[in-house]
Amino acid sequence: MFKSIITTVVITITMFLSTAAYSSAGHSHGPSTAPSNEQIISKAFQDLSTIVNKSELVEGQALNESWKEVTDKKIQEKSLRYYIVAFTNTVEKKTLYILLNSKGTYMGVNFNGKFEKL
Repeated sequence: MFKSIITTVVITITMFLSTAAYSSAGHSHGPSTAPSNEQIISKAFQDLSTIVNKSELVEGQALNESWKEVTDKKIQEKSLRYYIVAFTNTVEKKTLYILLNSKGTYMGVNFNGKFEKL
């Protein structure tokens, strides 16, 4: 009698553990939510500030401090794989485009908004 109870408990625990293991295999731990437009623009603006601070060249020219003051910021293009954020500098009379992947990682920058990686 005692042996059959132990056997039943062991089988039940084994079934529970194997079901739990298979049910979570290959699945994430929760729903992933896409970043908001404000989060995307904010991340791209941080990248823009880094470019200005490090005097990195964009198409052969360094960006001056006025780029860190731009107020015209918008998502130019959005897909499941990437975002292109546009920053229009009224002082320079130019628009700068920053490419981010779907995770928000900086991928490139230019003045024409066309990226070969897409």
